[in-house]
Amino acid sequence: MGSSAAPPSKEDCRTRFRAYRDSLSRTSQQARGALIAHRALHHPGLSSAQTVLLYWPQITRGEVDTRLLIAALRGRGATVALPVVTSYDPEHPTMIPRRYDGPDTLTTNRWDIREPTHAPRIPPEQLDATVVPALGAGRRTGHRVGHGAGYYDAFLAAVQGPRIGLVYHECLLPTVPSAPHDVALTSIITERGTFAVD
Repeated sequence: MGSSAAPPSKEDCRTRFRAYRDSLSRTSQQARGALIAHRALHHPGLSSAQTVLLYWPQITRGEVDTRLLIAALRGRGATVALPVVTSYDPEHPTMIPRRYDGPDTLTTNRWDIREPTHAPRIPPEQLDATVVPALGAGRRTGHRVGHGAGYYDAFLAAVQGPRIGLVYHECLLPTVPSAPHDVALTSIITERGTFAVD
C-alpha cells in the first residue's frame, strides 16, 4: 500500500510562493499587478467604498503593486489608509490605519515598509473594505499565507467589511494550511480573475 504525501506546511507554501515571486521579471510583475489593480477597482466591495485600508507594496520583495489602485481610489474620492506598525513584539503584533496623503508623506519602518507614520489615524470601524497582502491563498477557504508575523490576523479580527486578498494566480491553491486564529479573506483577486470564497 502506498502512503499519501503529507500536506505542505505554511513554511513550505511560503518557500514556494517566494520562489515564484523571485522568478518574475520586473516587467512581468508590473503587468500582473496592473491586471490585478484593474480587477480590484471593479470589485463590488471597493467600487462603492469610501474608506479603504490598503498597503504600500514592497516591490523588491515581489508584492503585488497597489500604487495604481491607491491612486485610482483616491482619484474617485475615496479615503485610503495604510497600516502603521505600533508594536514589533512578536507576542503582541499590532498596527493601526493612518490616512495616506501621498508618497512624500511616507517614512520607512525597521522592516523597510513605507508608512504614513504621522498622518491622522483612521478608526478601524470606519473602514469599508480592507485590501490584504499575501504570499498566497487558498481558493476554497480564503485563508492566506503571509510572512508569519500575525499582524493582519490580529487586525482583521476587529474589522468589518470585505477582506480582499491580492495574489498572483500561480500562488492561488485550492487550500493552504491555517491556524485557529487565522482570519479568512472574503475575496481573492489574481491577474486571471476574482474569486469569492466559498
